[in-house]
Amino acid sequence: MTVVGAVASVVLTSVFEGDGDENAKGSPPAASATQGTVTPGAVASPSCTAEACAGLDPEKTGCGVGARTLEEDWIGTMHLEIRYSERCATVWGKLTGAQPGDTVTINTTPSRRQSASVRTGQTKYTPMLAVEDDFSAQATAVAVSGKPSEEIPKGYTLRVGADRTSLPSATATEPPAKAQSVTGQPGVAAGAAEAV
Repeated sequence: MTVVGAVASVVLTSVFEGDGDENAKGSPPAASATQGTVTPGAVASPSCTAEACAGLDPEKTGCGVGARTLEEDWIGTMHLEIRYSERCATVWGKLTGAQPGDTVTINTTPSRRQSASVRTGQTKYTPMLAVEDDFSAQATAVAVSGKPSEEIPKGYTLRVGADRTSLPSATATEPPAKAQSVTGQPGVAAGAAEAV
């Protein structure tokens, strides 16, 4: 594939997958085109930071690049994550393995909230919320119709929480925050950087 073909493919993929309704497909390309050349490792700066990002799409603003999962939990194929962008000082909720109608909500202290509903596909993420150094975030996903084939009852609610101790840079002397689902099972902090 030529450089022009690769760039066209990336542009078309971004256009058709940009609103978070479709399944997320890995990390964005690690190269950008400038005057017909490819610069390996080039990463564009995000278009916002902190409060300027509140209510915006993490993918469209560039905040999803290098974002981390702070806490997560599963039931069947439903996967709920609290995503964090250090570059943008923001968090958002991400739900995968969902069905149309399922919802995902993220809220932070003091009482800020963003919600989204799956319209098509199986993945949805909320708009972002700004966070400060000493933050707390909670994400909730609701299986509105349930998934009887996976024994997920109608209206089942999955919850996770994170705070500054969930960050990779939190000091080792502080106990890590535990994510709790409605079943009481602890969530798993992933910490691996990936896109939106």
